[in-house]
Amino acid sequence: MTTEHLLKEAPGYLYHFSSKLPVGEFFEIRPRILPDNANPITDDESGMCIGYSVSQAPGLWRIYDAEGVLVTLEEAPLESPFIDPLDIALLATGVFRVVLAGRSFLQSAARTAISVRLNQSTVSLLRGRLKLGLSGRNLKMTETAAKHMHNPGRYVPLQLQEKAIRYGRRMPDPKRNPGLFLYRTEMFRLVENKQLKGTYFYKKYTLEVIVREKDWIITHFQYFQR
Repeated sequence: MTTEHLLKEAPGYLYHFSSKLPVGEFFEIRPRILPDNANPITDDESGMCIGYSVSQAPGLWRIYDAEGVLVTLEEAPLESPFIDPLDIALLATGVFRVVLAGRSFLQSAARTAISVRLNQSTVSLLRGRLKLGLSGRNLKMTETAAKHMHNPGRYVPLQLQEKAIRYGRRMPDPKRNPGLFLYRTEMFRLVENKQLKGTYFYKKYTLEVIVREKDWIITHFQYFQR
């Protein structure tokens, strides 16, 4: 059986993957329109940005989904009442970081951080809006492609692969396999600075996803710096 035939007929399966990224790192495909002072809301389970917060006043944020659409206002109740007003002012420019238990941290450039609880309805709303379109939960992968998702150096959240398919540039499969198409888009990864522990910076990558369009099964994906 030829490689072409194997690719054409390889079955796809539904998978659930958790992030393989180091703690503190995540992926992001930025929307075209977003306020300049927007900060990412990140989900440690998937290892991706699921929305954005924009400070409107101390303790009050405008919340945008991953597409840059305003979805709600969030008033974050501080768990400790013994907070200096100066700390609140510093935290007003920080980010929500959503972790598995629904807890989050507001972190400022001044490295001040405090634990808060992000409204669970807001978390559910942001995660739910990722299911629009094909939905990362409904995308299938071949076994070969799925194996790469367990490699920290290859892992890319399914929701971002769906975004590449939905918004990326469509072109023929480089190996000209019939029925397969390549989608390409720009993606960012926040990574730790190895020379200065505890600090992070963005790296820009190109994400490519190859899909069998008759059943929307991902047969291959990769990301790289150009």
